[in-house]
Amino acid sequence: MDEPLSISLGGYDSAISDAYRRLFPDDPDKSDELLNWRFHRNPHGPAKFASASIADSVVGMIALVPTRLRNLADGRLGYQAIDTSVNRLCRGRGLFVKMGALAQDPEALGGDVLWGFPNSNAAPGWYGRLGWVNFGSVPLLIRPLRSSFILGRIHPKLRCIDLPLIGHSRIDAQVYSDPTQLAADFDSLWERVGPDFGIAVDRSGAWMRWRLFDKPGADYRCTGVRKGSNLEAFLAVKVTDKHGGRLCYVMEAISTAERSVDLARLLRAELGRAASLGAEAALAWCPRSAPNYRAYRRAGFLPVPPRIRPIEIHFGARALRAEIAAAAGTRDNWYVSFLDSDTN
Repeated sequence: MDEPLSISLGGYDSAISDAYRRLFPDDPDKSDELLNWRFHRNPHGPAKFASASIADSVVGMIALVPTRLRNLADGRLGYQAIDTSVNRLCRGRGLFVKMGALAQDPEALGGDVLWGFPNSNAAPGWYGRLGWVNFGSVPLLIRPLRSSFILGRIHPKLRCIDLPLIGHSRIDAQVYSDPTQLAADFDSLWERVGPDFGIAVDRSGAWMRWRLFDKPGADYRCTGVRKGSNLEAFLAVKVTDKHGGRLCYVMEAISTAERSVDLARLLRAELGRAASLGAEAALAWCPRSAPNYRAYRRAGFLPVPPRIRPIEIHFGARALRAEIAAAAGTRDNWYVSFLDSDTN
């Protein structure tokens, strides 16, 4: 295609919706219902899109999801870059870099940081041409739950030996089914522990409700340990079939420092339940520098070396304002979990 094209920054509209159908055909995670939830209903604000168009047709785009960031110079607004795509007929014209450069104009964007989890195809552009700081691979942890997970990797025929590797354990925990109660309880917990988590998407009660309950088709299990009227430890998990197996994703696990042992016990109890539902392994994202990392280790999680990961997911960011460049460009300052992933 040699037709003139334009690069622009705008909101989620019918042209972007049509582009999703063309650029991500038959992707169940890109239904109109899910896109409206992600881009219109986010309590941190409406999404923006850096897009390339020929006439009235969008041929490339980068979705920019607003994320209020805690613990970064009095609360800055970040944008998470997701869903980067260019029509195959328009590749080779530098559209990705042109769209990325517009997305990183702080005055046009109205934000302070661009960040995300680029895959192996997008990573060279973000890190090489657009100046992102490469934090390396995402901080992936794993806990095998059934023998089939380990034996199946030794030999496929051994996968039929399928026994749980974690037993049932009991803990006095609340199962959240009311999103209003979850929002109120977690709001109080996050206000107490949030300052210890470094640069993180502000996990307010409203944001947690949107992420865990309002999402179309949401099937997360949320549990908590209370002391009196206060929530002291919180866990959200999801059991699903993915990557050729049945997995338990630990979306979030957070507690006060005094209740780290309770958080580990809550993790073990929920992992035992997941194993009984057929989950072969549990996965989590948690940096070593995070205050909840010790609870994961107590519950039997181990870091996954990048060389044995099934897919390569990078983590990086670029500060758009000089006064926060040092803080935002330091990996150990950031906290992420699977709640920050747009694919879980």
